[in-house]
Amino acid sequence: MQAMVNAAKGPPRCPSHVRLRPGDKPFWDGILCARARDEWTDTDLVVAAQLARCQFDIENESAELDSEGMVVTNDRGTKVANARVAVLEQLARREMALMRTLRMGGKVVGDPRSEIGRRKIEKQARELQQEIAEDELLA
Repeated sequence: MQAMVNAAKGPPRCPSHVRLRPGDKPFWDGILCARARDEWTDTDLVVAAQLARCQFDIENESAELDSEGMVVTNDRGTKVANARVAVLEQLARREMALMRTLRMGGKVVGDPRSEIGRRKIEKQARELQQEIAEDELLA
């Protein structure tokens, strides 16, 4: 029953003292869907926001690296490794540390059967809620 209530409430809001940029929002939404609503603590939400910012930064830096290439020419005309590679490595380490803090490494904490079941029910309820919303838009 709680999973249905959680799905109806939607994901938790970002704490008011934490700033999310517009581009962070899709990552925030994805991160919050990894757990049932009632599993999120206030501290976890702060770390989730930091993770969302980090993932958005990784996407931005990756796009820039794709356009610039792994090797660039410096002011003296010498080919050198693009500094974005090091930035991306730092961001990836930060992302992993934040995911470990949130215990999002793929293993469920506690009794896996109850956690997985609750998350599955809430996911199904969110999908059903989205289908209902889409049907209302078509009507």
